[in-house]
Amino acid sequence: MSRTINYNFYHWGPFLYHTTLDKTELNKIKKVCSKKSKDYRKNLAGLIRHEHEVDVKKLFPIIAPYVESYAQGYASYRSEPIGKNIELISAWVNYMIKGESNPLHTHDEDLSFVIFTKVPKNLREECFKTKGNGKPGMINFVIALRNDDSFLEEHSFFPEEGSFYIFPASLHHYVNGFQCEGERISVSGNLQITKFPKKKIV
Repeated sequence: MSRTINYNFYHWGPFLYHTTLDKTELNKIKKVCSKKSKDYRKNLAGLIRHEHEVDVKKLFPIIAPYVESYAQGYASYRSEPIGKNIELISAWVNYMIKGESNPLHTHDEDLSFVIFTKVPKNLREECFKTKGNGKPGMINFVIALRNDDSFLEEHSFFPEEGSFYIFPASLHHYVNGFQCEGERISVSGNLQITKFPKKKIV
């Protein structure tokens, strides 16, 4: 005779958010990015020739509704609000070409994001024809470095144009190099959270 077994399932690990921008918003973001803006490489881990600063005052109004959406999702995920306010502190654009890469790293501040604005035409074919786990051009998020089948340690995503990821700044991530022609363009930034005052324990 079968019986019902009651159990609880607990969310574990970082809240990794993914959505897709519409074309109007994506085009607005493309317009605030330029290779003529300030060289931002000294602040970054990437092995990329063209990494340039993006004006946070122009970018934030475009992405603000998605940051608010992240905050709502976080509150549902953690059963508590993320904080009083979220501010965009820094932003930059990466123009990655063949042979370049972004090694395993984390960011500053509380949250980070990445938006893909352009993907090389032949990258998908190269990526999925590559044997082994190290797929070229994909963004990989890593929560732990262990060889244990009982843990889900990594999520990897192909960089679709318009894809928008928001994640804790402390979450490790990396991008392997690719060999096809064209630019893989991504816009990233760091967000600071104003926390609620801690309640006093009486």
